[in-house]
Amino acid sequence: MTDKSEQSMPYPPSYHLNNDRHLAYRVITACKLATVISPTENDVMVTHIPLILDPDKGELGSLIGHIDRNNPQTGYLSRHSVTAIFHGPDAYISPTVYHSRQLPTWNYITVHITGAARLLCHDETAQSLIHMAEVLEAGDQPFVLAPDDKRMLGLLPYIVGFEIDIEKLTGRFKLSQDKSRQDMLQAKQQLKSHAARHQIELIDQLLSIEV
Repeated sequence: MTDKSEQSMPYPPSYHLNNDRHLAYRVITACKLATVISPTENDVMVTHIPLILDPDKGELGSLIGHIDRNNPQTGYLSRHSVTAIFHGPDAYISPTVYHSRQLPTWNYITVHITGAARLLCHDETAQSLIHMAEVLEAGDQPFVLAPDDKRMLGLLPYIVGFEIDIEKLTGRFKLSQDKSRQDMLQAKQQLKSHAARHQIELIDQLLSIEV
């Protein structure tokens, strides 16, 4: 719900927007599954896929991923700018959470990316799969994808690798910034209680700056 006093304000309110690329990188790194959106002639196409960040490539970094060759979105990836949305933790915030009288709301952490996509060649796609496994694997004995793995080589004809050169990135952090510090901290605890374990540190990092 939105307070009536906010109805004439620009949307999203400026206090929900953050253009600090390093904060955006933290969200992308912690929440790798993205919603990738491509415009068509009269509609949009949407695919949910993990994207891996290279913060040092290009002016604002780049994202790399791949999709099924049968996905019709492959025909639109490199035609127009691509939008990728990374979804961090989110939660319903009950009025009972706050110290002062408030209405119900929903807090969330997202990052919106726009950029130009480039389709990868066979060798680049193979290397991107190897790199993705390196980034995503964890544990004492992580899986290592070998360059000569026949399963990977057999998969390559059926996928399309691509890279997005980031042209704009914006953090949309709705974290009760319009409330008092005490209410904001209480909403933070509510958000943390609904977050995955690896996202709790992310919430602390973002809100340590906000408050």
